[in-house]
Amino acid sequence: MSVHELRSQEAQHDSGAILRSHGRDAVQFELAGRVMTLPVERGLHGDVFYLPAVLHWDDGDPLPPEVAATVRPVIEEINAFWGSAAEFHQPQPE
Repeated sequence: MSVHELRSQEAQHDSGAILRSHGRDAVQFELAGRVMTLPVERGLHGDVFYLPAVLHWDDGDPLPPEVAATVRPVIEEINAFWGSAAEFHQPQPE
């Protein structure tokens, strides 16, 4: 697996992306200094991540397609590193 822990509740994927807890009900996905905060529902055997229909950074800029394509796999790998499954809910773009 290509993940290493940075701090408690923060890990970095070999892609350079960082995933960290952000309060009780959110995580932050960070890449190259840009941050996207996502709601998460914690469960006993896994977490449910709520992705917007169109992925965007916290400043409102959309994620480039090549970055957007990495979000789910990176979160899955980091969650697996932490011993938890990842499920995603994402509405279809209009």
